[in-house]
Order: sequence, then C-alpha cells, then structure tokens
Amino acid sequence: MVIPSFRGPSSREWLLLLAFYLGFAAFYMFSLYLSYADYQDYSVPSWQILYVDYPLKAILTLPVWYFVFRVLENLRPWKKLLANLLFMPFWIKGWQLIYYWICRNFLDGYHLMGSSEWWDIYIPGLFFTLQFGIFHAWHYHKNFRITSLAQAEAEKLALSSELNALKAQLNPHFLYNSLNTISASVGPEQEHTRRMIANLSDLFRYQLAANRRDQVRLGEEMDFVTDYLRLEHARYGERLHFSVETNGLEAAMVPPLLIQPLVENAVRHGISPSVIGGEVRLLAQISDGQLQLTIFNTGRPCDPAKVAKGSGYGLCNTRRRLQLLFNTDLHLSSNDKGTTCTFTIPLKYESDPVTDRRRSPRQKTTPGIPKPLSGAAHSG
Repeated sequence: MVIPSFRGPSSREWLLLLAFYLGFAAFYMFSLYLSYADYQDYSVPSWQILYVDYPLKAILTLPVWYFVFRVLENLRPWKKLLANLLFMPFWIKGWQLIYYWICRNFLDGYHLMGSSEWWDIYIPGLFFTLQFGIFHAWHYHKNFRITSLAQAEAEKLALSSELNALKAQLNPHFLYNSLNTISASVGPEQEHTRRMIANLSDLFRYQLAANRRDQVRLGEEMDFVTDYLRLEHARYGERLHFSVETNGLEAAMVPPLLIQPLVENAVRHGISPSVIGGEVRLLAQISDGQLQLTIFNTGRPCDPAKVAKGSGYGLCNTRRRLQLLFNTDLHLSSNDKGTTCTFTIPLKYESDPVTDRRRSPRQKTTPGIPKPLSGAAHSG
C-alpha cells in the first residue's frame, strides 16, 4: 500500500502549534524568573521572549518545515532527518544574529554576552531538535492513519467485489452450458456467429476467474480486451478498427479488469457517436522504470468538462482503484485527433507464470473477425 499524499496543516494543528510555542516560551520565562530570583538588583526583560524571541523562531522554522515536508516529501525518513541536521546550525545562527540585532536597535539592548552567548546556541538547538522531532512524529502518525483508512477502504472494496463475485458464481456452469448449447445449435454456415458466442463465453469465464485474483498477467488482460473488441467489431463492422501492442510485457502483472472499462468508454463515447467510426489503440510500454498503459481512440472528442471531472463509471472506477492500489491518477486529454487515457503503475513480473486453462483455446478466425498478428500485438 502506498502512502497517500500528505495534506497541509489543519486549523486544529495550527492551534496546537501555537499552544506549543506559547507553552515553551512561558516555561522558558518561568525558568529565567527562578534563575534570577535571588538577584534583587537584576531585572530580566523576559516579556520579549513572547513577542520577539519565539515569533522569530517560528518565522525561521517555516522555510525549513516547507523544504523538509514538502520539497523532500517523498524521501525516506532518515534523509529528512539528515536534512534537519544540516539546517540546524544555519537556523540557530540565523536566529541569534537577527535576535541580537533587534535587541540592539529596537529594544533596550539586552541579550546574553561573552561566554553566555553559548546558551543562545545550546537552548535554541534543543528547541529545534524538540520541535522537529514532534513534527516528524506527527507527520508519521498522520500518514499512518491515512494509510490505515485507505487500506480499510481497499479491504472493504475487496470484500464487496468478492461478494459480487460470489453472486455471479451462483451457477456459472449453467451459463457456460447454455452458451455451448446455443453454439452447437448454430449451423455450419453461421461460423461467424459461433465465433462470437465463443468470444462471449471467454469474456464471462475470464471475468469470473479474474475476480478471484489480485493480479493477472498483462497478456491475459489484453486477450480479454481483444475478445471484447472483437465482439464490438462484429457490431460496428468497418466503423471500428483496433490494435493492441504489449511490446514483450505480457508477463507484467496488473490488477484484473482494469483496462476493459476504459476501452469500453472509448468505444461508447468516441467510436459509437461518430458516423465514420474510428480506431482504438492500446499500448503498453516501459516509462521511467514503470509500466505505462495508454488507450487512445479517434472519433468524436470528449467534452473537456467531462474529461476534467472524469465522469462515467469506467473512469471513476478505474481512477479510484489506481488511487487506492498505487496512489497514482488517470491522465486524460482530448483534442481533434482523439482522446488519450494514460496511467502508470509499478512494473512487476510474475515469478512463476501459470496459464489460465479455463479460457477457451484460440482458434483460427474467419473473415469479418479481427485476428491476432504474430507476436505481442493484435489489430483489427
């Protein structure tokens, strides 16, 4: 599970931070009061701690916090801690120089002098370490809580999917046997129809099998999408052409049924409304060490407003799964040439490939049904 992006501090967190600064300043003032209580002729102007000292520390803390928890957000914790250690001497010395300058020019000139100035290095160093230790602990706690909630939601969705799969399994053999009966009743002169029924049977069989698995091979997923596109080609005829390119990545692992909703969306909203039809192209490739999948369709461009919102079941469902599983998003763009849908997930391979024997063996196709080319690409 990937940790979701960390959001900015809430109003409650800002109030807690203010209380922390005020509490630490009050404690420091009280310590000074106790330290100088026996010196009747010595007055410590400790109120400047509240309106100069710690406000200045807070101002200097903001850029360090932003750099560590925003710019370096995706780095490992030990690297963030190392960045804090590198910033600490600059933070301490910067505060000391600015604070002393303010005291000399705008206040009564009081600040520690001589060897006592080391206290204005030691105590701010302790404060810097304490506050960023609290920041790191709170950041880890908040991210852990967000991750736990996301994991719980993912488990809830998985349970819901499993329940839906169980409903679909009430008697799957009845469905397959019915399809086989229909296929057997089709005469030899209707071989085209027989192939369509076989493809439909493959679709049902794969969907049922995929619901029981968390990951499937990209080759299996692309075969499933190809079967779907063949059925749609039988419906649209020459108005629909398609191509599938996996570039040797058939063994890469992907979540099941992740691509088909996007392809269905491309056919329904891009090809179907167009009088002349169009083309659907699927491309799998490696980009920056990750698996990048692209679905492109010609035909009618998408409405920019709908593209921005990502409306529709296929888009919303796939986008939500990508966010929960990989903390990544679905990227959509549309112009006169067509609509492109792209997403990137970690590239992982199956250690011990197992062929799904429940899928129907592929047979030689007849005219009118797109057939796979040699290698890893299919076209229609």
